[in-house]
Amino acid sequence: MGAVLRSLLACSFCVLLRAAPLLLYANRRDLRLVDATNGKENATIVVGGLEDAAAVDFVFGHGLIYWSDVSEEAIKRTEFNKTESVQNVVVSGLLSPDGLACDWLGEKLYWTDSETNRIEVSNLDGSLRKVLFWQELDQPRAIALDPSSGFMYWTDWGEVPKIERAGMDGSSRFIIINTEIYWPNGLTLDYQEQKLYWADAKLNFIHKSNLDGTNR
Repeated sequence: MGAVLRSLLACSFCVLLRAAPLLLYANRRDLRLVDATNGKENATIVVGGLEDAAAVDFVFGHGLIYWSDVSEEAIKRTEFNKTESVQNVVVSGLLSPDGLACDWLGEKLYWTDSETNRIEVSNLDGSLRKVLFWQELDQPRAIALDPSSGFMYWTDWGEVPKIERAGMDGSSRFIIINTEIYWPNGLTLDYQEQKLYWADAKLNFIHKSNLDGTNR
């Protein structure tokens, strides 16, 4: 791990306090950290030598980075300051874990699998694994969580593309977006403004709406 990354991680609390945005993203072959104010040129490789990293998230309070690898059919994690040490978290029963999200309040791990057509949850160490949804799913992709409100959101770009919302315990599932949507892929939440953002790979647009799907 380079000196630049050590400095960034050692000062992560300072960075948070001064509100300088850091972006952690998967680049298929590696995971990268970038100071968003300086642009992509300043990106530092956090974890390299990966096969096909699809999604990444982190739990700041524990200093843990999680990612899914669709080629290795696994979900893995490492510590910010020990990125040479990689742990397998979930390895069985996965085919294409495209989406991944961490619940930093409840300390849970959520993921989608577009081949098994399931949405699952486990503890952060992969224990107490449970299938939340397995019906009426057709290629679920991205997933995002709102732990403070107890809701989860996901995209589905199967034959009937849509975005759905449900309680993080699997309750109160319903469709919030199912019109003028084709290949919904990336998904994220703006907690402060209470907005939902998603990318449509067919339309080449980034869309936004209220968290209930209104006001697109």
